[in-house]
Amino acid sequence: MKHEALFARAAELGVQTDYHDVDGQHHRADPDALEAVVAMLEADREAVAAVARVGPPVHVRGPLVIDAEVTAATIGLAGTPMVLETRLERGRSEVVLPDDLPHGCHVLEYDTDRGPGETVVVVAPPTMPRAERFAGQGGLFVPTYALWEADRPLPSFRHLHDLARTLARAGVPVVSTLPLTATFLDEPFDPSPYSPISRSHWNEVYLDDDDLPDAPVPDQGSDVDWRALARRRRDQLVQAARSADADLMAELTTFVAANPDVGAYARFLAARDAGGDETFERSHVLAQLLADRQLRAIADDPDAAALALDLPIGSSPAGYEVWADPAMFATGATVGAPPDSFFADGQDWGFPPPLPAAMRASGHRLWRQLIGRVGRYADVLRIDHAMAIERLWWVPEGFSAHQGVYVRYPREELLAVIAASAAAAGVTIVGENLGTVPVEVSDAFERWDVLGMYEEQFHLDDDQLAHIPARTVAGIRTHDMEPIAELVATHDTTGYRDRLGAAHGTTVEARWDDVVDNMLVRLAASDAYLVVADLDDLVGETRPHNLPGRVVDGLWSRRLRQPTSELLAEPDVCRRLSILGRLTP
Repeated sequence: MKHEALFARAAELGVQTDYHDVDGQHHRADPDALEAVVAMLEADREAVAAVARVGPPVHVRGPLVIDAEVTAATIGLAGTPMVLETRLERGRSEVVLPDDLPHGCHVLEYDTDRGPGETVVVVAPPTMPRAERFAGQGGLFVPTYALWEADRPLPSFRHLHDLARTLARAGVPVVSTLPLTATFLDEPFDPSPYSPISRSHWNEVYLDDDDLPDAPVPDQGSDVDWRALARRRRDQLVQAARSADADLMAELTTFVAANPDVGAYARFLAARDAGGDETFERSHVLAQLLADRQLRAIADDPDAAALALDLPIGSSPAGYEVWADPAMFATGATVGAPPDSFFADGQDWGFPPPLPAAMRASGHRLWRQLIGRVGRYADVLRIDHAMAIERLWWVPEGFSAHQGVYVRYPREELLAVIAASAAAAGVTIVGENLGTVPVEVSDAFERWDVLGMYEEQFHLDDDQLAHIPARTVAGIRTHDMEPIAELVATHDTTGYRDRLGAAHGTTVEARWDDVVDNMLVRLAASDAYLVVADLDDLVGETRPHNLPGRVVDGLWSRRLRQPTSELLAEPDVCRRLSILGRLTP
């Protein structure tokens, strides 16, 4: 058979050479695209082998066996290396791990007759950790950029903090928002929170003005003027950096010492801003220091709702992560999705995929860092496109999205790393599993007790009301879907309303407010772990935040139509919040 050797080698490298789409149709990989992907995976393995140290790169469970004679082994624990016992048998060593290692990922270093080596020891709970205090409770979703007040018209962490306090008083214990990470707001301009500069550093636009020099406030219309806000904030931070006194300089030095990646991130941005100017570099460190302080204020406030944050699955190819660690990414490809009923030509999301061998050799360092960093502030973390733990759709450079191929990743290893990191950070993990989900992922989620997602809007055309699983964060819709007010105005919802009314013993009118009220009651009565409603649906908004697959002005920028406090004080909104606040196990 033509290309038989190519397909066999691809399979050896972890490429899924064929797949079935959502309609059950079989597809075989394009040979030319497959060849390009194989070349990248071969290079990945060769690069890792060239610098590989003795022993396995990641250890998850069972005895740690090293195929060499180990002469010494230590594991870093609480900042102090612990010497470990080793046993030698037939030229192989077994390293004895303590039974009381805490949950998390620990670096083990050892010396052998063949040279030094290291591995990441993953100590994971049998299932994902879960905060019981949120079970049967509710939350409210709103993008931070949408929040504003008449006297403070610009989005900020302070608005998010105020919202968290208001929700806690209403008995709603969780506030959910889009990723708060930095995005490109100059060139290349891309305000999408799902194409960040870095997934572990914060968007300086959201800093509170109180900690920065005064500056004119640009007019804001129905949409956030990202470019104007970015220019203003840049000027404020540079001014503050130039006038930094001895106390602030000392604080910045201490902060970088505790967070070395912040210094590297600042150098990356400073080089873009002003060719590496020291003042610009200091301004970016200051931005991260202030963001850390302001986010911690929310996280540590006993009178505020807990934060539920999003972790994007990728980052911009022009961003910090690729710049800092290019060996971790296949820069000759981008991630996307195969064709489906919504996107006949497939999707190309534009960010580079991680290289499997390089990621394993690093002990999945990026996953550990991301969960650890975001877990400082969040109690709930949603991993976008959680199918990435199983496979990603690679689109080689020069090929169309529909010509991509699936590349597999070490699922069980990744789940163990995520569980260990989440346990160490004290964060509840939600895996975005909407759309077509491979059965292997569904089985793994159930085995690891990963919370999935349920969105009512996906099931409006079902013959009967869908069952809402217990192991889910349930809601009305995602931020990528049209608001309910727009849906009811433009689509025939008769069948769904009849089914919903029959279940509630009432008649659901063809009005957005009646539909939303009954949806909330249905969600509130379900067994879902957590129910999160979108504020847009509580207030009758018709404009979406995003239109997937389209690049038009106004995406990821729409503000609330009124000041936040005014909307939350409206009687109907208060009543709908009370439905969320009354959720019980």
